[in-house]
Order: sequence, then C-alpha cells, then structure tokens
Amino acid sequence: MEMTRRKLLFTGAAVAAQTQMRAQTGKPVNVALIGAGHRAWAHIAVLKAIPGFRIAGIADPTPQFLQQAVALAGPDVPVYADYRKMLDDRKDLQAVFVVTPGGLHAEPAVACLERGLSVLCEKPMATTMADAARVIAAAERAGTVLQIGLQMRCTPYYQKVFELVRSGAVGSVQLVSWNLFRGDWNPQSWRAVDPKTGQPTIWRLLTKYTGSSLLEDGIHEIDVVNWIVGSRVKQVYATGGNNVFKNRETIDHASVVMEYENGVKFHLGFSLFAPSAGSPGRALTVIGTDGVINLEPWKLVLRNPAAEPRDVEVASGAPAELLNQAIGRDLDAGTYRQALAFLDSVRTGRKPVCDAQVGREAMRVSLLAEQSLRERRVVNRSELPV
Repeated sequence: MEMTRRKLLFTGAAVAAQTQMRAQTGKPVNVALIGAGHRAWAHIAVLKAIPGFRIAGIADPTPQFLQQAVALAGPDVPVYADYRKMLDDRKDLQAVFVVTPGGLHAEPAVACLERGLSVLCEKPMATTMADAARVIAAAERAGTVLQIGLQMRCTPYYQKVFELVRSGAVGSVQLVSWNLFRGDWNPQSWRAVDPKTGQPTIWRLLTKYTGSSLLEDGIHEIDVVNWIVGSRVKQVYATGGNNVFKNRETIDHASVVMEYENGVKFHLGFSLFAPSAGSPGRALTVIGTDGVINLEPWKLVLRNPAAEPRDVEVASGAPAELLNQAIGRDLDAGTYRQALAFLDSVRTGRKPVCDAQVGREAMRVSLLAEQSLRERRVVNRSELPV
C-alpha cells in the first residue's frame, strides 16, 4: 500500500553520537556558572548529565536562586555571592557559563576570558555593539573558546530544516515566515530596581538589562534564519510597541520584515500576549522555488508541488531522562547538544558551533529591528557600526 506521507530519518544523528562519545571520555572539564537563575538551572541539569563536565563553582548575588542552584548541582559545589571572588579562589577552573541577564553578560565574560578561561556566554553576548566588540577582543587575546548560547542551532528540528534547505529539497529559498507568539516573561525572574519608579521590576522589562524584547527572545529565530539563508541582512523594517503591557520599557509585540543581501525576505511576528496560541504560535515556514517546509512544535513536513507531503522524522537528540526532569521549558535538546558542542571545542580547539561572529550578527539584526521600530522607518545594515 502506497503511503501518502513518507518519513525521512534524521541523518545528523551520527554526528551527534560522535560528539557525545567524545564527551564521555577524558578528564572532566572544571566548569563554573555565573548566574543561578531559571536558565542556569537547565544548564546545571545538562552539565550533570554529561560526564565530561564537573561543576566546580556557582556565583550569584541572589540567595534564593543560589539555593535552588545548589539543590540541583549538589551540596559539595562551592557557591559565591560575587563571581570575582569565585574566579580568584577557583584556580582549577577551565570554563565558565555566563548566565546572567543580557545587559550583564559582557563584564563577566571579559573577566573570564582575560583569565584564559573558555566561555559559553548566553545570548546576547551583550546589549550594545560596543560591548560585544569588547568581548570579542578579549576572546581573541585569550585564544580560548567563546561560544554564544544560541542553542536553537543545536536543536535537531532546526538542524533538519537547515539540512533540507542545503540539500535543495525546496529549491532556492525566497521567503521565510516565523511566528513567535507566546506569553509574557517569567514573573519569577530576578528583579532589578527600576530607576524611574524605585520599585523592584522584572529585569526583562528594563532596557538596561535586556536591550530589547527582540534581543532577548526573537534573536533565536533571527539567528536560525541567518543560518538557513546563508546571507547577511541588508535592511530591516519593524513596527510594534506596547498595546497590552503598557507600563514597561520593552515592547510587547512587533512585526519585523528583513531583507537579505541575496534577496530572501524574512517576516517575524512577535507577541508576548498570546499564551494560548498553541503550535501555530511557533510556526516556521520556509518557501522555496520548488517546495515548502512547515515546522510546528514538533511536526516537520516537506511539501513539493509534484508529490504528496512528507513527514520528516527527527530524533529527540537528548536523553529522555534528562528532558523529563521538572525544571521547565528552558531544559531542551538544544541546550544539551550545545553543551556537548562546547565541550568538544574546549577539548579539541574546534571552532564553536555558534562563535562570536554568529552571535554578533544575530545581535546586529535584533538591534536594527528595535531601531526601526522606535524610529518608524527602514534601517540599513550600515547604520549600526561594528
């Protein structure tokens, strides 16, 4: 009986298996975390699941977050309220994960690199291009690994989309559309004092700590499309603002259109007031001259005019016992696989999967979108200096 939906196997599994095998062997890499909030908890679970890592320290000035991090990492892990004290004390460190709010990434990243440590810095590496340049310069002087935490490049489904595009499965890509319709920021996040009100405020609502909403979350989608398209963004037009959540600095929605140097167009829809959007709220569509790729969590379909739609089967890419831990949505296959890739780069010197240039380009496009939205005009790449 002929199947109307044929399934394709995820061929990248062999590469992932080789990387995982290398992670199981050799002396563990001593790694510390700077930042112990919700995102750090996912990193701790991942680091504990990979024998190639040993958690050798955690630093965070917020007692309740540090307490939870220790509960996950184990009572024998040294903890510090000040990351500088940790770096002074722990001479055995080889690598550090920087997991602070985005506006606080650059300073500890530079400090670690200047000590000759390899760094996995959560995205964005900074909230200004000038601070990003400081981080990159420190990495170049150190000669150690700097990987940016854009883990969606390590997520099997997006890797499969990249593979399909590169194989010519949809011909020449012309148009990409992606929805990022979600709920509001985590209300349990760290709070900083809002200088305007004097009140403790969720840090993602403040430009000083976030840069912009698109720099905090839309940057992931922008990075994946940069990778898939294989070109640089030429110009950006964005509109949006605060229609629902008005008493904050960062926006609650946006519609962004990007044009790449190779002519591809990309539309990103963003909303923080759509918690019930369901799978269509995260839909990615890649349209080429010979077909279309549809991806909704987690169903990938390849469509061509001359054939029946085909379901594309993709392996999870991470141990089920890890993903089943009750830590939250931050714990996913991409986070696990980016840690494996980072470990491989630290041990072998291989170029990181998301290096500083990748991180800087995703930052640039996110900041251009914010500038376009605020100034209500098309902005060109050249308007944001390196």
